[in-house]
Amino acid sequence: MELLCSVLMLMLCVEKVVSLAEYNTYDLETFTPCIDDREKASIIINPWKAAILKVGYLFDDDGSPASHKIHECKVTVNTKEDFGLAAVIEEMKITGTQDKHTNGWVCHGDYVKLSTSGPSFWSKLISSLPFGLFKSKSTEELCGTRKKRQLFSEIGSSANILSTLANNLEVLFHQRQSRDYPVNNTFTIVITAFKHTKDEACKGKFKCTGNDNYCIDPSYVCDNHFNCAFPSGGGDELQCAVKAVYHPIFSTTTTIITVLAGIVGAGLVVCCLFTIIMKAKSRNDTPSGTPVPPVGHTPAGAAPNLQRQHTLPPYEAVVMSDASQNWKSSTLPSPEVGEYPPSYHMLFPEGPPKDLQTETAHTHEETNSLVNNPSAPSAPPAPLVPPAP
Repeated sequence: MELLCSVLMLMLCVEKVVSLAEYNTYDLETFTPCIDDREKASIIINPWKAAILKVGYLFDDDGSPASHKIHECKVTVNTKEDFGLAAVIEEMKITGTQDKHTNGWVCHGDYVKLSTSGPSFWSKLISSLPFGLFKSKSTEELCGTRKKRQLFSEIGSSANILSTLANNLEVLFHQRQSRDYPVNNTFTIVITAFKHTKDEACKGKFKCTGNDNYCIDPSYVCDNHFNCAFPSGGGDELQCAVKAVYHPIFSTTTTIITVLAGIVGAGLVVCCLFTIIMKAKSRNDTPSGTPVPPVGHTPAGAAPNLQRQHTLPPYEAVVMSDASQNWKSSTLPSPEVGEYPPSYHMLFPEGPPKDLQTETAHTHEETNSLVNNPSAPSAPPAPLVPPAP
C-alpha cells in the first residue's frame, strides 16, 4: 500500500512539473493595473514559449475571492515580430444565462473578450482608434462555462479560441461593480507563440492537427494544456494516447511510471503465489495444525495410534471364489437335447449299492414290526455322528 501511494504521489508531482515547467503563469489579481483600473497591463511571451492567464483562484484573508477587487482589466500580450499568438480558453465559469434555443450565452456585465489588431500597419493604425470599434479581429463578450475537452470555435457567444498572425493579442476582463450576491468568476487562458509552416523555422517542430499551416514547439505536446488553438485543432493533446511523446521530461516520466508499475505488478504476483502455497500446505496438515509423529515415537500421555484391522472378505467374494475353483469341473454333463436319461440297470449293472440294500432292509423291518405290534415303542433314533474328515 505504501509503494502504491508513493507511485501516485510521484505521478502527481511529475505531472505538475511537466505542465508548469514551460509556462509563465499570471494571476490577474496580482497585477497592480488590474486592481487600480488603469488602462493596460502587458506581458511578453518569448518565441516558441507560452503563458497562462488566470483569475478567480486567489482568496483574501477573510475567504472572499481576491478577484472582487477587479472591475476592468486589460492585458496586452506581445511576442517577437515574426511570431503569431494563439489563445484558448481552457476553463471558464463567468456569470451568464444560456439561451435554450441557440445554446448561446447572454452576459450580464461580467465577461472576458479576446481581440487582436492584425499584423499590418493599417490594422494597427485603425485599432488605435478609441472604443475599439475597428479592431481587425475579436470575439464577442464571452461568459458562461467552458470545459477543457470541447470543440474549438472563434465564432459566436460560445467561442473559446482566438489566433492571429500578429504578434499582439489583448485580453479584456470586465466585472460589474455593484453585486447583489457574491460571485467568483474564474477562467484559465493559455496563450502560445507559434510559427507559420512556410517558414523554415518549423522544421523539427510539431504541426498542429486540423490546420497544418501552424507549428508549435514540441515541448508543449501532451503536457495537459491545449496549445494548437485553431479551429479543428487541439491535436497536441487529442492524440497523446496513440502517438509518441515529444516532451523529454514526459518521456522520462513515462519510463519511471512503467518501471514502478512493473515493480508493483511483480509484488502482487509474488503475494498471490505465496498465498496459494500456504493454502496448499495447510490442506496437507492435520486439522489441529500439528503433524502426526512417526511410529514408535508416541509422546507420553498420548493415546496410542489405532492400527487399521484387516477385515474379512465379504460373503459374495467367498462364494464367487469357491464357485470359480472346482465346482464347474465337478458338475455332471447334462444330456444332449433329444437324448433319454440312462436307465437304472445301466447305472447299477451289479444291483443296488450295499449301503442302499442295508438301509432298505432296515426300513422293511421297522415297517413290519409296526404293522405286527402297533403299541410297541419305537426304537430311539440313532445319534448323529459327524462324518470323518
